[in-house]
Amino acid sequence: MNPEAQPTSPAVADSGGIRFPRVYALLKWGIIATLVVLSILAAAFWVMVLGGFAGSGFHAAPRTGDSGEIVVTPECAWPYGVRDSNAMAVCRLFYNMTPEQRAQVLKKRAAK
Repeated sequence: MNPEAQPTSPAVADSGGIRFPRVYALLKWGIIATLVVLSILAAAFWVMVLGGFAGSGFHAAPRTGDSGEIVVTPECAWPYGVRDSNAMAVCRLFYNMTPEQRAQVLKKRAAK
């Protein structure tokens, strides 16, 4: 028999290639598009989260003076003494207030 006369099956003839190139291409580009969309959504999420922290007033405390130490005074350390271990934290909170908030705090302290 003549080998050229026998019909060959498509599976034997294209055994090394991709059997479903359209499905392969569709899956490949679908995965790529999904990853791009997810990366854009992730970037937008972190911009909103970090922007929300900054917008709510969450900022690094400004350095005061050369050494960065906060001056502990009786006015800011109240109800603690100047030498108390919690006085620095109370003064840091006091100094980070707006002038209006400080005035309210001092007014409430004077009323007590």
